[in-house]
Amino acid sequence: MREALGQVWANPYVRVAVLLLAIWLAGWLLLRTASVWVGFLIAYTLAYLADPLVSGLERHKVRRAFGVLLVYGLFFVFLGLASVLLAEVVVQLSQLSERIPDVLRPVNGWIERLPGLMRRWAASPEVQAVLAHTADGLKALMQGFSTTLVNWLGALLGQGGNLIAGMAALAGGLVQLFVVFVVTGYLLVDFPRINASLAEALPRPWQPLAAELAGKLDRAVGGYIRGQLLVAALVGLVVGIGLALLGVPMAAALGFIAGVFNLVPYLGVVVSIVPALLLALTAGAWQALGVLAVFLIANQLEANVFSPYILGRATELHPVTVVLAILAGASLFGLWGAMLAVPTTAFAKVLYTDYYLPSRCHEQGC
Repeated sequence: MREALGQVWANPYVRVAVLLLAIWLAGWLLLRTASVWVGFLIAYTLAYLADPLVSGLERHKVRRAFGVLLVYGLFFVFLGLASVLLAEVVVQLSQLSERIPDVLRPVNGWIERLPGLMRRWAASPEVQAVLAHTADGLKALMQGFSTTLVNWLGALLGQGGNLIAGMAALAGGLVQLFVVFVVTGYLLVDFPRINASLAEALPRPWQPLAAELAGKLDRAVGGYIRGQLLVAALVGLVVGIGLALLGVPMAAALGFIAGVFNLVPYLGVVVSIVPALLLALTAGAWQALGVLAVFLIANQLEANVFSPYILGRATELHPVTVVLAILAGASLFGLWGAMLAVPTTAFAKVLYTDYYLPSRCHEQGC
């Protein structure tokens, strides 16, 4: 029987058929259990990001299990603070949506008075006609802008009417979320041993190369992700302090939004400046100019101080490469693609510089 099976297995068509069947079966199993593996990948990613903090506590004589509890405590404190800040921003924007016509009324009045202000410098009828036409156009533009903004905010805030349906949908994922947190805790407690077990499962000839790649991946991708978290926190801190000094309402919440959106490079400053300007306009035009100055300073600090010193050693990517990677990732996979584009590109550069350039294929031609 064994000889017969050996002769059958010697047939290359049989081996190909078995391989295709195994691939199909593995794909079928992965699709049927996709939610389980996605949850595990999320838990492993969270454990990977938190492991340096837990390991640092362990080096300071803190037991690893207690360090995991401390990390969880810090996370839930951060989550609670973030919820409070975001709720306050929603309330402020909800109130602002009703006051936008009043906020823009001085601008419309200034536009209406524009021909009179310019009359002393341009008294000719032709210039007056052009100025009057321009003022009418600007007034219509501002009125249209205010109407569109009010409708947009009203539609956005009107989604709260589906709160019960949203809560019902959210409840369906609470169990999976709880499982992710539990699995993350277990992974953190035994993270070094779990990684060693995963490496041991590979064929022994592959293990040195796998360990080398894992180290390079940790320096390029892990270093970038942790560095980007630190850069986002610093940008949020700068924006929050600057807006607080200007007296802008909800400065802390706006700084938090700037930090969160800054996890995608160059996006946080652009996104968070819109609600900051809207809130600043309620106090006056000079405060709005101050908000623009704060965000300009934060953007320059990120581009010239934070990112080069914190992320430069981790990625060593040119700014043009970073921007192109983000645009390509966003075009292909949306927000997640934009967030993962830079670490993926950084790892690809490691493979290019450390493995392709020294290879015989590059030196002598393939």
